[in-house]
Amino acid sequence: MQNDPTKWNKDDIIRIERELYRFIPLIRFYDIEPTDFFYKVYCYKDILPQDLIHDLLEYYIVPNVKPKTNLPPSRKQRLDSTLIESNHIPLFASWIDKKDSSHYRKNVPYDFKLLYRSSQDGVDTKSFHKNCDNKGATIWIAKIKNSTQLIGGYNPLDWNGSRYQWETTADSFIFNSTNGKNISTSKVSYVKKQNRAVFCNYNYGPTMGNIYCDNNNWSNKDRGYGDDYPKIGIPENFEVEDYEVFQVIKK
Repeated sequence: MQNDPTKWNKDDIIRIERELYRFIPLIRFYDIEPTDFFYKVYCYKDILPQDLIHDLLEYYIVPNVKPKTNLPPSRKQRLDSTLIESNHIPLFASWIDKKDSSHYRKNVPYDFKLLYRSSQDGVDTKSFHKNCDNKGATIWIAKIKNSTQLIGGYNPLDWNGSRYQWETTADSFIFNSTNGKNISTSKVSYVKKQNRAVFCNYNYGPTMGNIYCDNNNWSNKDRGYGDDYPKIGIPENFEVEDYEVFQVIKK
């Protein structure tokens, strides 16, 4: 039998189907990247179940279609978070690269590694700096107490508790999701005053522009410098129920 499926006859196809049918349920088709699916899987469409081909085409072509239920668990690394879902990751990656919010759908060029969770590692700023200092680019996400609202920010530099200074960058942003379960409610705000993008000090948690985390006392107020980031609906006074920090690693 030739190794070219375009040259198989009907008997060849039947033979391959019989050999492979037991293994098809073990394949994580939904973990295959779109390019690989098109060039390396779709050419075998005649030996794969037609309902599977239909579902995969729908998944890869139609926006926001979720994989079918009753699938074996993914072998990909799972997102370790109690605040966000996997669909937040393409959104954050798009914002990091200053692209449209839906730019990255499946081929996300970053890994997100959990460094710190306040409810798990301690809410004091010492714990934050112990886990997050000198780790390079990070993104933090905080859940506002008694709400579904998530806020956060991307620091492309690093955190360092030994400093007492504002850090300058043109690539940081903050964000606000009025409903953390629905990414369509998310808004992003890129830094306007680059010399007040990120503040580092051992008494402060993630502090960016007007968003201060002073010994876990959170606020978002104009401190006489105007808006360091354009306003996107983050309240002036709020309590944080929990927050997480992820290291952003370029693949």
